[in-house]
Amino acid sequence: MRDVKWQTVVLSEPGYEHLIAEVSYEGQFLLLLDREQGRDSVCIAFPKNDGKLGQRILLSEFIANLKSAAENLCQ
Repeated sequence: MRDVKWQTVVLSEPGYEHLIAEVSYEGQFLLLLDREQGRDSVCIAFPKNDGKLGQRILLSEFIANLKSAAENLCQ
């Protein structure tokens, strides 16, 4: 069953060569994924308080660090 709280919208803005995906939870924008550097280099960016996007981070690095933090928390 699909969790309707999560929403992903995949789009490409005019003049944007590579796809981007916006991810929201319960209607609140959480993050943006892009493949600006190619299909093997997906990046993630989170919104800042001013509504602009923060620094782009390689998704693979983000996931590895998130898993490590969760493992450390559960010890």
